Amino acid sequence: MNHEQIIRDMFATFTDFDTDIDALLAFMTPDYRQCVDGHEMTLSAFQTHTHALRANLSRLEINIQRIICEGNKAATVHVARVTRRSGEESLIKVVAFYQFREGRICLVDELTHLVKGSEKDQDLGALQ
Repeated sequence: MNHEQIIRDMFATFTDFDTDIDALLAFMTPDYRQCVDGHEMTLSAFQTHTHALRANLSRLEINIQRIICEGNKAATVHVARVTRRSGEESLIKVVAFYQFREGRICLVDELTHLVKGSEKDQDLGALQ
């Protein structure tokens, strides 16, 4: 499977709150690391992050605006549209770099920018 498809499938799983989180973790290596705006997460912390998002949001949509893949690396510019359980909406632009090993994501390094919405959503990318 090519890396672009892995990213698209991972986001489809990530944004489907009815999907078991183990299905999402299958896209990552056991030593997965994610850095979001300077906050580093292990695979276990990413799992906690995913649970926290699902507890606080009623909906999450990811729109990939740009994607490029080369070798075992990829990058995206994407926009996350989040809807909190209260109905509040935010738009967050994300620039992300991915590294793959053996067909799985081993590293994500991303910067986020709150385009629209509540300031409390500024740190949503690292919510625990």
